[in-house]
Amino acid sequence: MIFFGRTWPQAEQAQRLPDADHIFCEPGLIIALNGHPIWRPAGPVADQEDPARQLALAYRRWGAEFLSRLHGSFALAIIDQQSQTAVLAVDRMGIERLAYARHGEELVFSSSAQRVAECVGSGSALRRQALYDFLLHHMVPAPATVYAGVDKLRAGYCAIFKNGRLDVRRYWQPAFREQLAGTQDQLGEELRAALRVAVTRCQPDAATGAFLSGGLDSSSVAGMLGVVNNKPARTFSMGFGENDYNELEFAHVAARHFGFDATEYQVTPDDIVSSIPQIARAYDEPFGNSSAVPTYLCAQLAKRHGVAHLLAGDGGDEIFGGNERYARQPVFEMYRRAPAALRRFLIEPLANRIDSEHAIAVLRKLRSYVDQARISLPERLECWNYMYRADLDAMLDPEFRASVDPRAPFKAMASVYESVGEASLLNKMLAYDWQRTLADNDLRKVGTMCDLAGVKVSYPLLDPDIVELSLRVPSNVKMHNNELRTFYKHAMREFLPAEILSKPKHGFGLPFGVWMKTHKPLADTVFGFLSALKTRRIVRPQFIDRLIAEQRGGDPGYFGYAVWDLTLLEAWLQAHAKSVA
Repeated sequence: MIFFGRTWPQAEQAQRLPDADHIFCEPGLIIALNGHPIWRPAGPVADQEDPARQLALAYRRWGAEFLSRLHGSFALAIIDQQSQTAVLAVDRMGIERLAYARHGEELVFSSSAQRVAECVGSGSALRRQALYDFLLHHMVPAPATVYAGVDKLRAGYCAIFKNGRLDVRRYWQPAFREQLAGTQDQLGEELRAALRVAVTRCQPDAATGAFLSGGLDSSSVAGMLGVVNNKPARTFSMGFGENDYNELEFAHVAARHFGFDATEYQVTPDDIVSSIPQIARAYDEPFGNSSAVPTYLCAQLAKRHGVAHLLAGDGGDEIFGGNERYARQPVFEMYRRAPAALRRFLIEPLANRIDSEHAIAVLRKLRSYVDQARISLPERLECWNYMYRADLDAMLDPEFRASVDPRAPFKAMASVYESVGEASLLNKMLAYDWQRTLADNDLRKVGTMCDLAGVKVSYPLLDPDIVELSLRVPSNVKMHNNELRTFYKHAMREFLPAEILSKPKHGFGLPFGVWMKTHKPLADTVFGFLSALKTRRIVRPQFIDRLIAEQRGGDPGYFGYAVWDLTLLEAWLQAHAKSVA
């Protein structure tokens, strides 16, 4: 639910605040809340039915320091008119969202960045830098938004507005431990118990179901939903009819193992054609994650079958080490531990003499390894990215190119990465992904698409008990000998079927690039959006033409994701009637 408000509201303006899930209002104090906060230790009053009242009591007792006791999912605004203080905050994992802007002596805030921009009169002014950031990241990373003068809070951050000054600061920092307390089996038993508590906290009922991809996380969540409800969970899965993208076989394995009441749907190219305008309209900023399509269709499917609440498995990879880059990056870090003089004066000059297209594969790999290892983390995570590899002068319109700082995204990436402080390489990457992969990307994808379908969504694997437990699992236990999800697989070995424990990493991918080659209505739709984008003076028309040619003749998946991003950028601009001045 979107909530909207402003500091020091007049009586008629205060009527906008009840758009929130929960509202507390008394003379001099207004509190608006989205989500489901959890208190640690127990809350200031035993009144779980009125969380906004709990916030009021906590604020009076501890001031803004009460945030250190608050867990769970939430976005909140406290307006203390007596002391002329406002407090905005979002939860530690960024499940909820909150944008804000200064407007004269007031602070305007909303869970929709677009609504803030419209209120302060900047709804038609787009940040060019944010559009460039989108081209690189496929979304607009916090704290920026696409709207001039409007920012959004990062996960675990708060903003305090007092005496005309705005102070944005972090109220929570993860504390990773590298010493194993107890045994791995004891931690595994604790994880299974925590998952059961997490699913129970979601308050599942007869109208609750679960996404099911057949991976570790969705299978765990759906399986535990059946345990908590004491009957087989209702699950919803997507297929694509393309072997490289289809993992319905693993959803079937999970369904047989747990006895799920399973429903599935085969996505078609026509679904993409009809979904693009709806998806573009649903996001308050440009958003290019193509798996929004199957997420939306899956939520729609659940809604048609009478399900009003879905449990999602997002977060497991990012808290327990399940993404392939976590295994790849230590290999590159080994190179950086070699003496600097040896790298600079011997290895790199020799590698530079090897043609990147050399006929001998081992030499090509050596050149590629050195080229990537020379780039520091977290920028190195973008080495695969087509937009990262592109020549900016050839890609961007000259005027647009002159208006942006191409290094700004990497400075922002480094800021997020280094903010973790002292931690292992794995844990620094995990904490980085909590903001960039989860809060900025996956949670926005799933949350917005479920909103569009009219379905509530919960994320049991981001329950505070599970996140806190993950902090106590040492890096070499999370991933032993560079194996992904070692601890999680060990903990769930008696709960999940063996086929799922050993399956390769997959996901909710979309065969967009493949279907563009075979389905003319989809290709025509995409080319229509790209033709319109050529007139925007953001990306050079020649670059778009070259990208389309590469997509037709090369790897449809790799080039297809870049085509998708540009398509969704234009679709978003059209859906929201935006121009780029």
